Amino acid sequence: MVQLVPYAEEISALHTAVVTLSFGTEYWAKTWLRETGSPFRFLLDPERRAYHAYDLQSSVLRSWMPQNLWYYTKAVLQGRELLGKRGDPHQLGGDFIIDNQGIVRLAHPSRDPTDRPSTARLLRMLAEIERG
Repeated sequence: MVQLVPYAEEISALHTAVVTLSFGTEYWAKTWLRETGSPFRFLLDPERRAYHAYDLQSSVLRSWMPQNLWYYTKAVLQGRELLGKRGDPHQLGGDFIIDNQGIVRLAHPSRDPTDRPSTARLLRMLAEIERG
């Protein structure tokens, strides 16, 4: 959810809480929070209960596909900082929007490590929910 950090005030104005969930350790969670400056709530799920509940896959093949390697190569060439390998590099994540009634309004299980919905899409959907 690091892509949402610059939009924290806008997200707060939409009466939305962002929660980052990770299967990692407390050490890596604190490291990630320090490195990213994320103001969002961070929860640990070492047993991956939420990952299983939302059917988030783990895939060696999809984690190391050529387009993912190219994504990271470009990032390095552009001088972007990579946060490095932490935990299981094959566990795929996802992005979900759940409204205050508990209804899943967006379910985006990642097909590969770089597959995320655009920030614009997420903000647009949050604004639609806010408008009712």
